[in-house]
Amino acid sequence: MEYSREITKLSQMFAILGEESRLAIVMFLMNKESSVSELTERLQMTQSAVSHQLRILRDTQIVKKNKKGRHVYYSINDEHVQTIVESGLKHMLH
Repeated sequence: MEYSREITKLSQMFAILGEESRLAIVMFLMNKESSVSELTERLQMTQSAVSHQLRILRDTQIVKKNKKGRHVYYSINDEHVQTIVESGLKHMLH
């Protein structure tokens, strides 16, 4: 069975999650849906840096946005991403 397409997509996902600020955003969003301003404050990053990383995470469907009135909130798009990150953390702590 040929897996080259799946391997490429999986490699790209790991590359996206391998960048520290994106991983920090994902880990924060695993616990709480948040706005850009909340992420900026909690992760001590600039608003433009958070927005840039969120755009990459949205484009790769790792996170999703939800508009509530004038506010936009971000959350993990799919529980599989959370499972991968949690498994990685357990491995590192083992």
